[in-house]
Amino acid sequence: MVVCHCLALNDRTITELCTDGPVTVDDVVAQCGAGGRCGGCRPTIEALLADRQARSATPVRLGSATDPNRVASAA
Repeated sequence: MVVCHCLALNDRTITELCTDGPVTVDDVVAQCGAGGRCGGCRPTIEALLADRQARSATPVRLGSATDPNRVASAA
C-alpha cells in the first residue's frame, strides 16, 4: 500500500528501511524522506514502526549489519 503519496513510497519500502529496534518517524524522514513533506503519512508510519517493533525479537540499531531482515546487495 502507498504510505507516502508525496514521494510515492509504499509500506514495504519503509519497513525494509526501518527493520531495526526502536526507530522514530524522524528516523524514517532522515532515511527516505517519507513523512517529511505534508506529514499526512506520519500516523501510518508510526503504526508501521510499532508493528515492526512488536514483531522484532532482538532490537537492532537502524542500518546495522546484524539486522536479520536486511537484504544483502548484489556484488
